[in-house]
Amino acid sequence: MFKKLKQVFTPKRLIITTSVLILLIPVFWISYTFYKNLSQGVENENLDDKYAKRVKELQIEVSKEDPLDRRGNSTAKTRVELEVSFNEEKPSRTELIKSMHLMTHQKISARSKWGAIPMTPQNIQQSAEYLNLLKSKFKIEDDIYAELNIMLENWSQGDFSKADTEQDRLLHFLQANRGFSNGLATENEEELFILNNFGPGYLHTLDEATYTSYEESSP
Repeated sequence: MFKKLKQVFTPKRLIITTSVLILLIPVFWISYTFYKNLSQGVENENLDDKYAKRVKELQIEVSKEDPLDRRGNSTAKTRVELEVSFNEEKPSRTELIKSMHLMTHQKISARSKWGAIPMTPQNIQQSAEYLNLLKSKFKIEDDIYAELNIMLENWSQGDFSKADTEQDRLLHFLQANRGFSNGLATENEEELFILNNFGPGYLHTLDEATYTSYEESSP
């Protein structure tokens, strides 16, 4: 019996079999990643056919951008608040930081995102006003005020080039130990996140050049 096994499993055959398995591992992993992304389906059931089709296209593009799922980006539907809401009677620094953190989810890649608020000019403006209220009520330290103010100024000018590091900094203020970014979202990731969570009415919150290009190409 042992001799027969040795005849079947020769060193040469074992090397060939092992090599084939090693080569197949990336293929299996890429296939799994595509299946995982596509099996999410259209997360936002309220989308009309035009945008439902676009979601499918974006799911494929996102899989192509990250075939080995190294970034593990979360673009699926999460809990959404379309507008920021602050308690002005009891101003809270934590309340502001939490809202700003949820706003960054649109702009960054992360393995998981719990909650989201669209990065609209109105939400940015209300956050800036609440930040100044915190300062006037002595509810925030000067150094943290300055840092948050810079973030909001960047966003109000359409500069999200540091949104990933800003998100991580906001998590630091919240004393979080997970949820940190894997970098900035790609254009496809951000568009997919917007459609799944906020709907096409919020596509204008994409970078202006991306949004203009999308509008021109839409039927």
